[in-house]
Amino acid sequence: MSPRLVRFPRICLPKAFFFLGFVLLWLVQPAQAQSQFKFSFGDAVPSFQGGYYIDGIPSTAFIDTGENRFQKAGRVFGEAIGGVEGIGDDLTDIAFFPFREPLLFGAAALGVGALVATDYPVTAYYQDKIEPIFAGFTPPPIIPRKGVLSALAVEDQYLLAGIGLTYAYGVAANDERAQVAALLSSKAVAYSYLVSHLLLKPAIGRIRPARNLSSYGGPVDILTPAQRSPNPYNWGNAVAPTLRPSSFGTSFPSFHYTLYFSVARVYSGVYDNSILPYVAAGILSVSNIRGHNHWVSDMAAGALIGTVIGQSILNNYSERKGLSTSFTPVVSSNGVGAQFTMRF
Repeated sequence: MSPRLVRFPRICLPKAFFFLGFVLLWLVQPAQAQSQFKFSFGDAVPSFQGGYYIDGIPSTAFIDTGENRFQKAGRVFGEAIGGVEGIGDDLTDIAFFPFREPLLFGAAALGVGALVATDYPVTAYYQDKIEPIFAGFTPPPIIPRKGVLSALAVEDQYLLAGIGLTYAYGVAANDERAQVAALLSSKAVAYSYLVSHLLLKPAIGRIRPARNLSSYGGPVDILTPAQRSPNPYNWGNAVAPTLRPSSFGTSFPSFHYTLYFSVARVYSGVYDNSILPYVAAGILSVSNIRGHNHWVSDMAAGALIGTVIGQSILNNYSERKGLSTSFTPVVSSNGVGAQFTMRF
């Protein structure tokens, strides 16, 4: 029995992406002229709202406050997680990104549309030329993949272990920056799972690519016994969301690329380092490379969505850092007193 639950009418996704991108770019032209928005091809990506969209957390946010490790850990946890309001702000910014940043979203839609239009030859080349380079590269598991942990990929184990070690170091060394990086990355993991795995994948319903695409000679509208297809335009196969990984109709976007790039964006923004976090994301991406089973556009879309998730988390954390005060008892040989600290 087929796992397909809902079958939407077939649409041409490249045309849809191109149409959406061009419409958005056309609609925002008057506002673009008024705000003197200019694209920059350097490290800074300008924002439609003014300033820059891709931006990190300033080092002034991590000036030593003199708190002991327990005081600092409690304060940092509250600031990083932000409670129900903070989580709501994060999810709202992620959901409304197309409206807040129409130029960036329009450009991304055009780029993804171009990749979808060329997905068959590009993905076939990827399978034939890129995957063999990294075939067999999979680090040993940290813990055995058994029982409830069987769904946790080896790469995910390393990612979560890295986040956990960062936080442990941050608490042990009383390092606020490390604690913030780990806590914000934990939110990135949760949001990536929600947005990519539970919402977009089952709703969009794209069939995963067949293995050995080049052997088909071109797109063919068939399903292989493994429920895959050599046709990159096989969309609209909506399925019910599942907590565990599934194969049918869950190709777009790539959850792992969403996950890796959201966490990389957080670490990059917190540590002001654009190299090491993305090197780590690249290593995780090529691990078990044949097991990912995605069209190239799925991976590109996942990377873009992950970047939006990570940047939204950074932006809201920076906004929550406003004015705060702390009261700390002080006991010394000269007497007993108190220290009142105000932070901006």
